[in-house]
Amino acid sequence: MSKIISWVGALVVLLAVVSAPSYSFAKTENAVAQPVTTQPAEVKPEYPLPYPGVLPDHPLYSLKALRDKILDMLIVDPIRKSEFYILQGDKRLQMGVMLVDKGRTTLGEQVVSKGEKYMYQAVYGLMTLKQGRKEIPGYLLDRLEQSLAKHAEVLGTLVTRATEPDKSGLAGSLELVGKLTGELPKLK
Repeated sequence: MSKIISWVGALVVLLAVVSAPSYSFAKTENAVAQPVTTQPAEVKPEYPLPYPGVLPDHPLYSLKALRDKILDMLIVDPIRKSEFYILQGDKRLQMGVMLVDKGRTTLGEQVVSKGEKYMYQAVYGLMTLKQGRKEIPGYLLDRLEQSLAKHAEVLGTLVTRATEPDKSGLAGSLELVGKLTGELPKLK
């Protein structure tokens, strides 16, 4: 009986503490509210790139590349294959950024170029599916659109940071992204 009374007492104290009003002693100014005008900020895609794992300058990268080729051959569903290509394109873009940050700009440009070829495969794989009168899921179109917007954003910054020999390759990748973005309305 005494345990029940102590539990009820503890519960009452807890409820009193939780529901007690709190006071704030902060000084407030009598300020007149001014209308705030905001200019629309440049909308950047909220699309995080995945962590790529092992980079091409690592000795074990060939095993990762072999695994990716095997996965590519094993995926038969065109929707899943497009998802895989988008993921690979995003990973390659992030690899390229990391390589450029390490000072390996030429290798970074080559990796980014391969990533954009994955994006090309994703878009044209979905176009083939659409021509076959099959429905493309909305989430996949949204993801593809966000991914291409992120690719354009990142490639734009990479082009400005790159040295002259690699700048043309990155600009070509940026041009391909623009072309692929132009193909998106055909998928809807």
